[in-house]
Amino acid sequence: MLGNKVYELLSQFTDRIYGNPGTTELSFLKGKPESFKYFLALHDGIAVGMAEGYYLKESKLGIVNLHASPGLSNAMGFINTAFLDRSPLLIIAGQQSSKFLNDEPRLYGDLTSMAKPFTKGSFEAKSEDEVIRLLMRASKLALTPPYGPVMVSIPEDLQLKEATRDERRKVKHDVSLCCNEESVKEVVERVNSHERVALVVGYEIDVFNAHDELNDFVIKGGLPVYAEPFSSRAPYSGDSKFFMGDLPRRSSEINNVLKEYSMVLVIGGSLGNVLFPDDEILKGKEVVQITQDWMEASKRPWDTFVCNPKQFLKLASIHISQHKFVGKKVERKPSPVDKIFQELSGVSQRYAVFDEAPSYREALRASLGYRRNSLFSNRAGFIGWAIPAAFGYASAGGSALVVIGDGSFNYSFQALWSAQKYGGRMKVLVINNSGYNSLRGWSGLKDDILSPETSPWKLASSYGFEAKEFDDYKRGLEWLLSDDAQKLVELRIN
Repeated sequence: MLGNKVYELLSQFTDRIYGNPGTTELSFLKGKPESFKYFLALHDGIAVGMAEGYYLKESKLGIVNLHASPGLSNAMGFINTAFLDRSPLLIIAGQQSSKFLNDEPRLYGDLTSMAKPFTKGSFEAKSEDEVIRLLMRASKLALTPPYGPVMVSIPEDLQLKEATRDERRKVKHDVSLCCNEESVKEVVERVNSHERVALVVGYEIDVFNAHDELNDFVIKGGLPVYAEPFSSRAPYSGDSKFFMGDLPRRSSEINNVLKEYSMVLVIGGSLGNVLFPDDEILKGKEVVQITQDWMEASKRPWDTFVCNPKQFLKLASIHISQHKFVGKKVERKPSPVDKIFQELSGVSQRYAVFDEAPSYREALRASLGYRRNSLFSNRAGFIGWAIPAAFGYASAGGSALVVIGDGSFNYSFQALWSAQKYGGRMKVLVINNSGYNSLRGWSGLKDDILSPETSPWKLASSYGFEAKEFDDYKRGLEWLLSDDAQKLVELRIN
């Protein structure tokens, strides 16, 4: 059967699928071998978030199984987030029988058109012989930088047919985004010609494991380092004397922080991912950007060089000159949760932290710092991502700690059902500030619309996930972290 060949191909990339199946996926499930794991999610989008968390732990292709048009449309927010996070996912969506698609029966949809705006590519198999070829193509496309999700629609009747093509050969796909040495020299010469240069770094440093190369470049050049706005992964060590902090949420505030520098060098990140675009960023200033993401580079008005940031830094360190270190720290207002996060910082190194507490992101990073491959959030501003992603990470053998607000928690707490069913070392810290504190803060509104009262620990308990509520944060954190059991603690903040 075709299904057997499908799993033979998928097993070259991973040993698991995250999904929420329906009638159009039953034939796909029948072909699943015992050795191939299927992690059930209670919502289609949550399955996508889980697969992204798996990628963050294993740096392997995440595979998702979605249920036809309803499932794909349910998951759009998570798919768009994976696209903006540049996470490689293969999304396999079931489709109605290929014989009757013209009739547009129940569950039918134009899946390729639906997925197109939020993926690197979307395809639908027209015959059993096309299925393996399209899955191979989609996998390679997802794993080609910039990474991203790719969708393949498979009509349910094709899975039960015999494919005549035999695609048993080992799949090899190696992509190297080499840097032009002359271009690297040109960039470094421009840096050396300025006395005051700021370095802005982003998530690609973590993706390509370029931390050592970055640190060598920074020390040799004596350059102040800033994290890109809303950095989704650890771009630089928070303990370094060269680290000046995270750039603010407003573009006007970024301009103010960087105004004293005559040149800004951006490596592996973006200055455009701001929440409040209230001013043109760095207008009139010399800016050079290094990124592996040609889509990101095409959006920027300044000079851009598309290549692997790890290789760029390695080559650039040879030519960089020492600058007189002059840095301006990013100022941060005290937060009501500072004591909680400081208490947490002593034990957080045992976990990868998944952040979805919008009101307190700066406070969290200031207390916990940045460690390579140990702090994750999403780049889309999407709410509901952290818990599914943390479980995906834990399901692959990682230790995950979710720090989440009560507002964010209510978007995807169903993932806790999967966590308790399949296991994994996972902790959840809910900061309950009685609703949407970030919106109340930005708007100044005191309307009840922004203050929904909920009890996350009760919802977690209803799925069999051990949970408690505490008013004393020290006692709450002690209970949460006292062992390796899955636990959720809810701390109420006035």
